[in-house]
Amino acid sequence: MTKDETTDEDRHGPSGRVTLVTGGTDGIGRAVAMELARRGDRVLVVGRDRGRGDAVVGALRQVQPDLEHAFLHADLSLLQDTARVADDVSRRTDRLDAVVFCAGILSLIPEWTAERLERNFVLNYLSRYLLVRCVLPMLAASQSGRVVLVANAGKYPDTLDFADLQHRRGKSGLRVAGRTQFANDLLAVELAERVRGTRIEVTCVYPGVVKTAVFRNARGLPWPVRAIALVAQKLLGMTPASAARIPVHLAQSSRAENTNGSFFGPKLAPRTVPDRARRSDRRLGLWNASEELVRPFLPDSKSERGGFG
Repeated sequence: MTKDETTDEDRHGPSGRVTLVTGGTDGIGRAVAMELARRGDRVLVVGRDRGRGDAVVGALRQVQPDLEHAFLHADLSLLQDTARVADDVSRRTDRLDAVVFCAGILSLIPEWTAERLERNFVLNYLSRYLLVRCVLPMLAASQSGRVVLVANAGKYPDTLDFADLQHRRGKSGLRVAGRTQFANDLLAVELAERVRGTRIEVTCVYPGVVKTAVFRNARGLPWPVRAIALVAQKLLGMTPASAARIPVHLAQSSRAENTNGSFFGPKLAPRTVPDRARRSDRRLGLWNASEELVRPFLPDSKSERGGFG
C-alpha cells in the first residue's frame, strides 16, 4: 500500500466508527491508536499506566476533539481486569467496529499472577481470548467487525503443552514467550473459522522489527543477546508509526475485506499460515482449554456471548 493508493476512507475513516486498542499507551499500540484517530475513529485505549493513558487520550483529543476517546485502566495479565474492560466497553458504546490487540511482553521467565495463571500466557494470549469472546456480539453487529492480532504470525513452532499451559513444570527460555505467540496463531485460525459467514474478519500480523522498548524491557534476556537485539533494532527497526499502518489498515480499510483467517508480515506482505496452526486438534484443544480457564469471567447466557462458543 503506497501513499498514492490511500483512499478517502483510509485517510478519514467511516463516520461513527469505534475501535478498541489494547497496549495503546506506548509503542505500536499508541501509534495504532493515534493513526486510527487521524482517520476518524473514536478510540478506546487499554493500558496499565494511568499517566500514559491520560497523555494518549489528550493526544487523541488534539487529533479528533469532537470524539469521546477514553482510557480504560487495566492489567491485562489478570482475567478479572480483562473482564472489567469488556464491561466498560459495553457501558461506553453500543457500537464496536474493531479490536486491535497490541498488548504483550517478551519474557523468558515464567511468572504467576494472583489468579495463579502464568503471566506471559495471560497477557500475550488468554486475555485476548477472553476479551474477544466478550465483545464478539458487538463486532458481529458492526457493518464489518475486525479483529487484529498483533503477534508473530507463524514465526514460532508449536511448543504448547496442554497438560501444563501455566508452565509450572517448564523451564525458563524462549519457549516461555514462544508458546504464547503460537497460541495467537491457533486463535487466529480457529476464531476465523468460527466467525466465517458473519461480518467479522480475523487477521494476525507480524509488523516486523520496530523501535520500541520490547528488548529493553524484556525479562530474562541474556545481556549479550539484549545488546545485539538493541543494536539490530536501532539499525533495522522501523518507527512505531510506520509499523502501525498495517494493523490500522486491517482494522479499518474497506480494502482489507475478505482477509478473514489471513496472516500478514511487514509491508502487508501475505504470510503462509503454517500447517501446525491449521491442525484442528490443536486449535480445538486450545480453544476448549481457554474456555474452561475464562468461564467464570464470561457472560452467563449463550445469547449474550453471541453463540460463537
